[in-house]
Amino acid sequence: MNLSGMPQADLQSVNVEVSGNGYYPALSTAYFIEHYAIAQEYASKSALLVEKLKRAQGEINQELASAVLTNGEPLNAQQVIFYLDAVYSKAKANLLVSKLGTTHRDNATAQSQTAIDNYDHWQRQSINALRLLQSLSVNLSVELL
Repeated sequence: MNLSGMPQADLQSVNVEVSGNGYYPALSTAYFIEHYAIAQEYASKSALLVEKLKRAQGEINQELASAVLTNGEPLNAQQVIFYLDAVYSKAKANLLVSKLGTTHRDNATAQSQTAIDNYDHWQRQSINALRLLQSLSVNLSVELL
């Protein structure tokens, strides 16, 4: 039962896996739809979801390029959680921005402000998860002054 008042997607839609690069985990459109409350209008567009996930994955991977998270070992469970949260949150933020162009003019002002607020929230969520992931780096050290 959906109590949020927002239409949610039917999870019987086709799940598309977005592969990781061997080091980072794969992403799932079904997980994205279910855990990030993706509206039905987007959930039925697998190609759009895959595009947003790949774009977010690329941005997060670029941010992490200089960070040494492990010493050649796979990511641990906590690191995987933070990585997935960073990618999915960034994808959700980008998906909200793409919604701005699809509204009717009479509702555009109110909906655009809500979308901007939501975009900022999901951007902060992504940045927070990225920072938490980077804080788990094995090469992170602290110097006393």
